[in-house]
Amino acid sequence: MTAIFRALRPALAALFLALPVAAETSGARYEALLAELRGAQSAAEADRLSDEIWQVWLTAPDAAAQEVLDAAMQRRVNYDFAGAIGHLDRLVETYPDFVEGWNQRATMYFLVGDFERSLADVAEVLVREPRHFGALSGKAVILYQQGKVPLAQIAVREALKHHPFLNERFILNAGGGQQL
Repeated sequence: MTAIFRALRPALAALFLALPVAAETSGARYEALLAELRGAQSAAEADRLSDEIWQVWLTAPDAAAQEVLDAAMQRRVNYDFAGAIGHLDRLVETYPDFVEGWNQRATMYFLVGDFERSLADVAEVLVREPRHFGALSGKAVILYQQGKVPLAQIAVREALKHHPFLNERFILNAGGGQQL
């Protein structure tokens, strides 16, 4: 799973790269990782911490959920986006509190160009884990692509509170509206 994630990370980070959170997000180690990331002093340090957070997010609540998530991720790697969405539909129906199910489905909807469904799933992610910098950055990218630059900038600013070295920072310098 780690090799797949590392291979896809650059492309998907620009999209959403946001993954699971349920009971594990209340753990002391998870909270410590988020705190360390907020205080990161370099991009390298932030990348290392972000990778660890992604591993938490990518850990499903049980073996059955992990199997479905892994199957969806494999379908995504093979560009079977419809198949991945089908698995993720099952995942969010069966495990509605598993944040990464919502986030991965948001990513799939983004990849197929269904921005409205993607944003709806991002909203579900942020209800469950408002610090999900992947979902926030994905939201920013969608809003930016829709020409809603001021709203995209708000999402980027929120994401940067949790991950100070996100690539989506470039949106803060984009024109196309008043700075908010």
